[in-house]
Amino acid sequence: MKSSRYVLLMVLFVVLSMSAIALGKTQITIWCLSFDPHINGYTAVNKAFMELNPDIEVILEPQPGQAELGAKMRAALAAGGGAELFSGVGPQILEWAVPGSIQPLTPDVFPSVDWVKENLSPEYYLQCNLNDQIWAVGIPDPPGDTGILVNVDHLNEAGLAVEKAFVDTDQLIDYAKKLAQYDSNGDLVRAGLSFQESNDPNYFLSYIADQGGKFWDNDKQAFTFQTPEAKNALQFFHDLFFVHKVDSINMPTTGDALVQNLASMAFMWPEYLPFTEITYPDMKFDFIMKPAFVKGQKPLFSHTDTWDLLMPSYVAGEKKEAAVKYLQYLASAEGQLVFLEENPGLPTPRSLWDNDYFKTGKGAYLEPVIDAMKEGSFRYWGPFPEQDTLLYNIWWPSIDAMIHGELTVDQTLEQMEVNSNQQVATMKEKYPNVPATFIYWDGLPEDLAIK
Repeated sequence: MKSSRYVLLMVLFVVLSMSAIALGKTQITIWCLSFDPHINGYTAVNKAFMELNPDIEVILEPQPGQAELGAKMRAALAAGGGAELFSGVGPQILEWAVPGSIQPLTPDVFPSVDWVKENLSPEYYLQCNLNDQIWAVGIPDPPGDTGILVNVDHLNEAGLAVEKAFVDTDQLIDYAKKLAQYDSNGDLVRAGLSFQESNDPNYFLSYIADQGGKFWDNDKQAFTFQTPEAKNALQFFHDLFFVHKVDSINMPTTGDALVQNLASMAFMWPEYLPFTEITYPDMKFDFIMKPAFVKGQKPLFSHTDTWDLLMPSYVAGEKKEAAVKYLQYLASAEGQLVFLEENPGLPTPRSLWDNDYFKTGKGAYLEPVIDAMKEGSFRYWGPFPEQDTLLYNIWWPSIDAMIHGELTVDQTLEQMEVNSNQQVATMKEKYPNVPATFIYWDGLPEDLAIK
């Protein structure tokens, strides 16, 4: 009896001790997008971080979609409580930094703004710097409009090489025509080149700049889409449907078309490549740098849609201390490499771009992107506060109406310009202290240039 009672007491002691240890941990919660590369990346970082910090427990709560994630974050900020850290896209940073809804991360995470300018990819300085403070930590993420996603099996069947980069748009269209398939009635049954993804306006913007055009007036702080360069760029995408007929609105949207073997190539963000490797391991996709719009030139591209981790203003005390430790680890080279193993993209520290990971590892497909950035092809279109509204509620719906035959090219450009400038006016009323947007059309200044 005494022996049984002793064992029982010992078990109770162990349970109580473990509970005390558990209670002694500081818990922080992260809200992120329910996107496998992000979930896997954060899960790996959380595990590594908690091994180094056993007194902190990190709980990951993925949210079903970008709209749902944004709505939940806005509700939490309005209520003054929610996750200690949440993942948002670059254009949201100003929306929350200007009214003080999130906390600055200098000097707790980053030593200074100048340090960020010298050591991180330039978009993190351009989008995260407000009032001489930095407001976010970026996760590995590749520039969205750098290239074309291709189905390797389809290219092999057609005898087409998986090049590192397309020479010009003529070669791209030639590939698309050879890959497109039609039924006996001449209707498209497999797109040669899909352009039906809501992020695709980023390619349109860069193709305007490729020609030396401008879609934003730095002096007037207004959009200017009714230009010859914008018309040329939009006509190119229009002709994919109505002249070359390598895509059709009867086909699924780009993401679905790719995984259903209904598209051979697509204008698609490059992190779709590691996503398909996880979700559709039997399919073979690769990535080819896009061609410049003007023959003989190098293509320009931007990275305005980075994914970042933010700390709300309501986080305080020991939870803030734990959140800051987590952000410090995520921002470090070690933390970025851990994330990269699950989500191949571009890490924020420039020092990692020469890592073997981008030569022989999972990130090798991005080596041409890094080379192009070092050669001066990188730009930054923004930051425009509430750019997700511009992209998803104005630019893409207008272009989508065009490819459905509801608007002409000229009508589309007029609608985009008018609605975009109305949105700018609304945004300025909402955030009167938002800084002016200045785009470096001819290349980044020397103190931001990538060497």
